[in-house]
Amino acid sequence: MRVAAALIATAALAACQTPCPSPPTETTNATYECEDGSELRVAYTFNSATVVQEGYTTVALPSRITGAAFRYAEGGATLRGRMNEIEWTRPGAEETVCEQTS
Repeated sequence: MRVAAALIATAALAACQTPCPSPPTETTNATYECEDGSELRVAYTFNSATVVQEGYTTVALPSRITGAAFRYAEGGATLRGRMNEIEWTRPGAEETVCEQTS
């Protein structure tokens, strides 16, 4: 029993010494149609999301830690969701739900 525990501990320590892989660097683009009638174009990277909404300034949001979903937020703007549906909030505007179209 002690040998098994020692082997497990050794394996765990060895795993800690190996370098972690670098985060992905590619950009993923998506387009969304929102309940408020607007269209969002979002460029996702590992650390950020850039949101383009017609008539508004482009917003770059850093990623925030969350559970199974994703969340990007800063300065009162929040983009969060899962899979093909997101919730978008811009400062001074009501939250809107958006469905991915491409």
